[in-house]
Amino acid sequence: MKRIRNAESDGEHPLRYALIGAGIAGCAHLKAICGRKNVRLVGIVDPAPASAWKLGGAGREAPHFTTIEALLGEVRPDIVSICTPTRDHAELAMAALRSDAHVVCEKPMAMNLQEARQMEQARAAAGRLGLMNFSHRNVAAFRFARQLIQDGAMGRVTRIHISYLQSHLRAAGGRWTWRNDAATAGYGAMGDLGVHMIDAARFVTGLEFRRVTGLKRTWITERSDEEVRRPVTTDTDAVFLGEMQNDATAVFETGQTALGYGNCFRLEVGGELATVRVASELPDHIELSERGAGWKAKLKMKRVPREFPGRNRPASPDAIVDAIRSGTTDYPTFRDGLAAQGVLEALDRAIGTRSWMECDEQAGEVGGTQHGEPANLGEELQ
Repeated sequence: MKRIRNAESDGEHPLRYALIGAGIAGCAHLKAICGRKNVRLVGIVDPAPASAWKLGGAGREAPHFTTIEALLGEVRPDIVSICTPTRDHAELAMAALRSDAHVVCEKPMAMNLQEARQMEQARAAAGRLGLMNFSHRNVAAFRFARQLIQDGAMGRVTRIHISYLQSHLRAAGGRWTWRNDAATAGYGAMGDLGVHMIDAARFVTGLEFRRVTGLKRTWITERSDEEVRRPVTTDTDAVFLGEMQNDATAVFETGQTALGYGNCFRLEVGGELATVRVASELPDHIELSERGAGWKAKLKMKRVPREFPGRNRPASPDAIVDAIRSGTTDYPTFRDGLAAQGVLEALDRAIGTRSWMECDEQAGEVGGTQHGEPANLGEELQ
């Protein structure tokens, strides 16, 4: 963990919290952050009527504002969550940072790499903290797989295979939303789901992307919005390949039209000594190859050690509270968001030109992969 300067360290100081965007993501942020000791909700910004908000009692009782300028000027929050469509992330984050607030932002970070760079530059200039809500870092199985790799139990990582499939765009009666509009969301499945896969590859393996290529499709071309059919201008499905910094190969598939999957995120990492597989449906288990097993051996299900989650707190979104008070980081930062945005931008160029593209934006802060003596998995797993 790295020390952060200019962060308040008084654990008794009540932190003023403001939420921008009162939808489903906003509800998750509010519940996590306001669930911490000495955090007080001081304001909410959302243009929709309060009757349409997803926040419950706490949200109804907080002061409501129609603009971020009014909120920042009146209540001067210490922390601001940005849970709006992607189009507004950069403008809102930079306004919050100018007011000396720490920022928690939904993914993807921005509409493009230039905006993401501006957000990180503004954060650094303000001396504030920026947290990206890459929520799958919270899953115990994903974090334990990362620990195995860091401990050298896998040996050198040679292959990565990640899929993130959803069924919601195929659901009967599904409605058009802002996520189906490229001008508002920036990306479809590749940004909404693919950015989680990009971050998971970096987080779990400790490896950066070197270059990428891929393709994307829009299988659902229109959706109903009230009585009107509106076009879907984002991608609904995408596949891409990555070459990582240690020459490992990475294969990714994402889609919002995969019937029978619901919300299914699976990650597999192969190394010279072992293979590990994790899935969002099994947050407390991993599948692991036995050391020295024959070529026909299958992965075996193992439970994540029961004490592991307690030793390894989830990374977002309320980790911002710990970081402010302790001055340490153990969460996905704006630099991580910027690195993921760099991969998305390279993918856009690669798909447009049907070629490989270099990823030129690297964060370098996810932790390196260790290739020392293998860990004793028999003692760790039960």
